[in-house]
Amino acid sequence: MSQPLKVWSKFSVTKKDGSVLNLRIVDMPEDPEVKEKVMECFFEYFVKEECTYKASGVPESEESMEELRGACENMVSSQTPVFSVCCLDNGDDQINEVMGASLMMYMTREEAEKKSKFETKALQKFILMVEYLAEIYDDMRAFNLDPYLLDKWIVVRPEYRGLGIAQELLKVRRLISKEYGIPINGAWMTSYGTQKAAERDGWETVCELQYEDLEKKFNVTYGRHPPSTKFMIARIPL
Repeated sequence: MSQPLKVWSKFSVTKKDGSVLNLRIVDMPEDPEVKEKVMECFFEYFVKEECTYKASGVPESEESMEELRGACENMVSSQTPVFSVCCLDNGDDQINEVMGASLMMYMTREEAEKKSKFETKALQKFILMVEYLAEIYDDMRAFNLDPYLLDKWIVVRPEYRGLGIAQELLKVRRLISKEYGIPINGAWMTSYGTQKAAERDGWETVCELQYEDLEKKFNVTYGRHPPSTKFMIARIPL
């Protein structure tokens, strides 16, 4: 018999129509169908919307999307992923719909500093941009973190945005960091939604870059976005 899912949080939200949803955030189960739903959420609502992916052209390239899928599958199977999944709190362990999810990777500094290699031009551009951001601010070095929980993504399905789910996923990141004994959790917050959610949860901005400057450096267009991307941290009392 499988072990019950670890529940990190239970909370209620009120939709615009006045209906109330009882939700929970749990570890992702060893269920291929749930894993597929989480990855679908990532590719459909994060990769296609997140400004760095969009600016580098990844969503418009079928070859890049296919290569990214393979890289993600390899990453979560060969390393140590830390998934948190938001779903209905229906009194059992069933996850019928993934409303939002968070992924971090638990790794040593040496593992985190390994450079990713891709064949498609759009992903090569994306990695170039990501590595530049890591050079500008590296919380692993700033706080001497080893091991570390490396942010990969946080996403909420469009129909459930504006309900506080992203903020709750960030709160859970604090709890996970505490359980792993890691005093700092940090991430580049690239959208209004994640920036506001992090601010409401008390995260601090320790570095800020203007998108206009990044556009000039990499000869890309970010489109509709906040004026800057912010590296934000949560301090975890151990």
